[in-house]
Formats: sequence, C-alpha cells, structure tokens
Amino acid sequence: MSRLRSHMQNDGTIWDKVRQGDEAAFRQLFEQQWEALFTYAYKILKDQAQVQDIIQGLFIHLWEKRATLPRVTAVMPYLRHALRNRLLNAIRDQHVYQRHVTIFRQAVMESDNSLIEGLHLKETEQQLLRSINTLPEKMKDVFYLHRIENLSVAEIAARTGSSEQTIRNQLNTALHRLRVIGGWK
Repeated sequence: MSRLRSHMQNDGTIWDKVRQGDEAAFRQLFEQQWEALFTYAYKILKDQAQVQDIIQGLFIHLWEKRATLPRVTAVMPYLRHALRNRLLNAIRDQHVYQRHVTIFRQAVMESDNSLIEGLHLKETEQQLLRSINTLPEKMKDVFYLHRIENLSVAEIAARTGSSEQTIRNQLNTALHRLRVIGGWK
C-alpha cells in the first residue's frame, strides 16, 4: 500500500513539475504513461497510427496548456479521461466523414456524371470536410446534428440545452462560414 501511495505522490510531483514548465518532468510523464494510454486507446480504435497521433496530440495539448492545468493527485485517471474525450471526438469525426463520403457516393451513383464531374465532386467533398473541421466545436456539433442526423432546431436545442435562437444563429453562422471558406454561393 505504501508503494502505491509513493507512486501516486511521485505522479503528483511530476505533474506539478510539468505544470511549472519542467521539460524533463514532462518527458518522464510521457514515458511513464505512454504505453498504458496506447493500450487503452488501441482497444477502442484498433488503428495504431491514429492512436499514436491522438496520444501525441494529447501530450502536445498538455504541454501547451501546462500553466493552466488543474492540480491532480491521480494523474492516470486524468490522462485517461482526457484521452477518452479525444477518442470520442475522433470516432465522431470519422462518423461524420464516412457519412459525407456515403452521401457524395450516392449522389455520384444516382446521376450520370462523367469522370471529370466525379473527380470534381470528390474535390468538393474534401473541401467541404476541411471547411467543416474549421468550425468551432459547438458549431460543428450543431451543424452535424442538423445536417447529418437531420434533427430539428427544437430537437438540437433540447439535446444541447441551448435556446432555439442560439441553435439557429449557430447554423446560420456555420453556413455563412462554410460558404465563405469554400467559395460557395
């Protein structure tokens, strides 16, 4: 038991040093936690490269936000929770991407487009997805719920706890931004 307590205190000490900007402590934290986080994430995503990218992104975020990180005594649960949120975002983003791919493929198959038109559609699809990913998280979520899951403004407001006017504003702003970014009229 004292060994576990000592380990937890050591994690807390390393965490505090990271919060203070100690690069050596940051490397030590990364080396201590990498394998366990990778194992956890790989069970969920089953994609080694994507898991590595997500974990590296998590640690980059931790380093960039080190001065504002909360004090924690149990570092691994904190890291696992942060990683879980990133995994859920990755799964959601993959779902959105696949949904767009399916919609565009159906559009291509249903119409009698030439090869050039099909390539243009693919380019437009990629541009649209890049544009959607530039939206702020909440706006992206509202756009996704409305355009992909076909929820009404009232349903989105109920689900997110926002007012219907806020949802309408977010949708209008998202559409405006996508038109500006994508050059669509």
